This record gives sequence, C-alpha cells and structure tokens, in this order.
Amino acid sequence: MFKVYELSKENRNIIDKLLADDIIGRQSITYKDGSNYGYNSKFIVIIEGSPDIFARIRDLKEKELKELSGKKADEVYNKVKNEENNSQDGMGFLFG
Repeated sequence: MFKVYELSKENRNIIDKLLADDIIGRQSITYKDGSNYGYNSKFIVIIEGSPDIFARIRDLKEKELKELSGKKADEVYNKVKNEENNSQDGMGFLFG
C-alpha cells in the first residue's frame, strides 16, 4: 500500500521526523521536489508500507503533511516510479 503527500518546503523537518521514527522509518519513504509534478514550493512524499503505518502517521498529528488522493495521487506516484525505473535502466545501459 502507498500514500502520496504534499509538504511545504518550510516544513522539511517533518521528513526527518518520519525517517527517524522507529516504525515509519523502516518503510519505503521517497521525497522529491514537487515543482517537477506541479506542486511548486512543496515536497512530494511517498510512503509505501503496511496499512497500519498510515494510522501511525495520523497519530503523529502532522497537519502540514497533506495527503493527495485519487487520480492526483496515482498520477504523481506513477511519474515518480517511472522516473526511478528509467534511471535504473540508464545505469544498466551505462554499466551493463
């Protein structure tokens, strides 16, 4: 399961807080500059993990972390994953 969030760049410390958390930090957390995805002055944060992880994120009460939903979330997620796959393919081509 995954969820996509937007986070104002002024609140970058929240990403550090998520990464430092004993449980959330063990999940797959990706963050990117949002301007590449239509979210200027924001980070895009993707968290992949078990469903109970997202309850923990809500428990941290990070109001600045705004969840994207539906089509928007799917579009951003797919763009990020395609970029990751393309960069891995490029490295394979270079060093293959």
